[in-house]
Amino acid sequence: PSRAKQRRLRTLSTKSMVEANGTSTAAARALPAIVKAVPSGDTVLVMGADSSRGPPPEKLISLTGITAPRLANRSTDDSPWAWASRDFLRRLVIGKPVTFVIEAPASTVPGGPTGGTPREFGTVYFEGLPLQQHIVAAGWARLKGVALQDEVLAPIEAASKEEGRGVWNEASAASSVRSIKWAGSFDAAGLVAAFGRQPQEAIIEHVPSGSFLRALLLPGFEQVTLSLCGTQCPPLKRGEDGVEEAAPFAREARFFVESRLLHRSVQIALQGVDKNGTLLGTVLHEQGNISLELLRVGLARVADWSSQLSDNPKELREAERQAKAGRLRLWREYVPPQAASELLGRVVEVVSGDTLVVADAANNETRYSLSSIRCPRMGREPEPYAAEAKEALRRLLIGKKVRVTPEYRRSFEGQGGGGVQERLFAAVLFDKADRNAAEVLVAEGLASVSKHGGAEERSAHYDALCDAEADAIAAKKGINSGAPPKKGAAVTDLSLPASKERAKSFLSNFTRGGKLRGVVQYVLSGSRLKVLLLKDHCLVTLALVGVRCPACARRDSPSSGEPFGDEALAATRAACLQREVEVEIESVNDKTGVFNGTLTLPDKRNLSLVLLEAGLASRFGAAADRSVHAADLAKSEGVAKAAGLKVWEDYSEEAAAEEAAANAAAAASEMEPIPDAQKQRVELTLTEIADGAHFYAHVAGDDTVARLHAKLASACAGPPPAMAFEPKVGAVCAARFSQDNEWYRAKVTKRDKGSYTVFFLDYGNCDVVSAERVRPLDPTLAPSVLSAQAVECRLAHLIVDEPSSEDGEEAALLLGDAAWGKTVVARVEDRASGVLLVTLFDAAQSCVNEKLVAAGLARVEKGVARRAEPLVAALREHEAAAKKGHVGMWRYGDIEEDDAHEFGFRRPAAAPAPKGNPWKK
Repeated sequence: PSRAKQRRLRTLSTKSMVEANGTSTAAARALPAIVKAVPSGDTVLVMGADSSRGPPPEKLISLTGITAPRLANRSTDDSPWAWASRDFLRRLVIGKPVTFVIEAPASTVPGGPTGGTPREFGTVYFEGLPLQQHIVAAGWARLKGVALQDEVLAPIEAASKEEGRGVWNEASAASSVRSIKWAGSFDAAGLVAAFGRQPQEAIIEHVPSGSFLRALLLPGFEQVTLSLCGTQCPPLKRGEDGVEEAAPFAREARFFVESRLLHRSVQIALQGVDKNGTLLGTVLHEQGNISLELLRVGLARVADWSSQLSDNPKELREAERQAKAGRLRLWREYVPPQAASELLGRVVEVVSGDTLVVADAANNETRYSLSSIRCPRMGREPEPYAAEAKEALRRLLIGKKVRVTPEYRRSFEGQGGGGVQERLFAAVLFDKADRNAAEVLVAEGLASVSKHGGAEERSAHYDALCDAEADAIAAKKGINSGAPPKKGAAVTDLSLPASKERAKSFLSNFTRGGKLRGVVQYVLSGSRLKVLLLKDHCLVTLALVGVRCPACARRDSPSSGEPFGDEALAATRAACLQREVEVEIESVNDKTGVFNGTLTLPDKRNLSLVLLEAGLASRFGAAADRSVHAADLAKSEGVAKAAGLKVWEDYSEEAAAEEAAANAAAAASEMEPIPDAQKQRVELTLTEIADGAHFYAHVAGDDTVARLHAKLASACAGPPPAMAFEPKVGAVCAARFSQDNEWYRAKVTKRDKGSYTVFFLDYGNCDVVSAERVRPLDPTLAPSVLSAQAVECRLAHLIVDEPSSEDGEEAALLLGDAAWGKTVVARVEDRASGVLLVTLFDAAQSCVNEKLVAAGLARVEKGVARRAEPLVAALREHEAAAKKGHVGMWRYGDIEEDDAHEFGFRRPAAAPAPKGNPWKK
């Protein structure tokens, strides 16, 4: 209507109300409210204006005296002009202040945006006029009942009808019926593809929860169910009894959205579809993004899983951070993570693909895990790409300066019931461009982004991590490729105790190679390291030749180690752990398989010289003088001595000279021969013969073995352990001997598929047993509590052949005939690495050593110590007689020392690995 007509209508309305109510008007009794929703062209949902104490009360009011066309549902179509009628009223009053008068209650209207609010009949006043007048004047409703005779409304309807406005435009009635595409009747993913993330006009029809909406897209009238992308509000659920169950702040979040968006014109950008077919998108109102507003006031959390699809993930997280800082609503009990302050440091160790150790300026070390990522796990059986991730992080950061920003802490259950362990997560930035180490790993497909819970802390760079992961997935890199990593060359581990014989065979190859490139895998002490040689793919134990550092503390010992031992370990670790170095190998220790050599650091310094100059090491033995760097070693040690550094703090040349003289005198005294009467004698019973000059025995008359055997049988009498027992090489366990099915203490020397080669500690023999014939050893019976009862012995200064040869077998048989099953006397001549060097006497007091030499089954060592010369002289007389008589090995004449190996002879090692032979226990 024209403004003149509106003024006339207002005058007529006021006049009629005065006439009907006397001196007071109906408007004077009206209550204030705000229009929250417009369900149809003749019904409004109003709410109280004060929402400071939560969602205000609501009333669903059908306007008396008029009826508008009915809107469609899934079973019926629109009545003509139903959509236009409702749209007129929606645009006129939604979100605006009104007043209302209730005239009569009616029934409850279930479902829909009114949520089951009882319907009441009344009049709503907008801008001083009843809404009925606005609607009827525009032609969007018809009068009914007594309103047909209303003095005000009847003329208004007549004028609208006459002009063909609204529902009275019968010519266009058919075209006003919408064709609605109901949710579920079309492909949601196709809709996303068709719109291409471009904002679409829409109307919010229903708000089930704060982050879950139902909308109608325009102009195609597609009904969609929408979840706000990157945002999650507390849930609302309706139980079987119809009662609504709400999480804390769930109703507040819903009201927040309803009061701003319900039945409003908005724009919706569709950004994806979840696994249930629900559309993900962003709702944009003329006053802003509803997702950001929910997050800012603390009524929602960022949803990591869908934030990656959002166009503004950084803004979402910033809004959430603001709410956390203000402790608003959901964050009212939020406590910021108590992480350490930012620091600048140097990476000294890479533990795994996502964990590293950083040392600060004071060399205090702290372990950090990279925030919001997870790399494949290392362990006994590493996950695919675990080694590649660790190596990538090592190459990226080891030895470099980094900026560490701690972000949050997490507590985890320790492995094997080790209690709760706390880990500190941080962002680690490096290079001048502040590159994020976690982002680099994710971009290379060597890590995945962690999916955090709603209340969990996360990295400040989380969005960049998600973008990098999306790129890696698209490029099918690393763990995203679905293929296993490429297999590199197998590494030969020469650092194991069982590999010492094999290590000797590699010596010539290593020495010919000159300086070998390698990576330090582990630092055992200041002067001993494990190095992976890159070209040969061998892991070796390297001892710095001619250099000795003080012993450091050990984890398995309460001892604190020698002075400056831990400092030497720390210096070596800081200088070369996990760094690429050069190694020059000179020799190998026959007894341990440890290689001796020189290590050159990445900055081309000699590690031995560095330690000597710092006073953390000293030259050691003749090897220092034989080394190619002998002069430099002596010079560096002299510098530390002159300055009195570390191990040389109390050094005095006079005291050192006196000590050297005393040691020389003591050594000379030890070299003097000892009369046989003063040597120790012990009665033995043999338990194992390794060869003609090597055997194991028990001390005669000692019942320790019998008592030990009884305890072990009792401990192993029960059922096997529930979990499979798989001991490693070198582990001590209980093993069941295959010949008598009894349990004995044993040490694993070799593992094969389903079987173990074991050495029996108390008897000296070996056996191959299956996995079910090994069990964990009772700690009270461990070798550290009760030492091995088999005494290892060698016939002093004799060399015999292997038992597999003819003469070697004859020698072993002679020893067996003389001593097996009998009590014999052993005279201890010397000791070497725990092995007794003895002269053996049989029951007739005949010397077994002399019998073997006289029979030509053993030969006498050359170059023995001075104190052994009287004993060796007597043996050489028997050897000369055997040579003259061409007995045994001498049958073809004399054997020169250089040819001894050709005939199978060898000089006995101090403590060789036990080997199987025909003489079993």
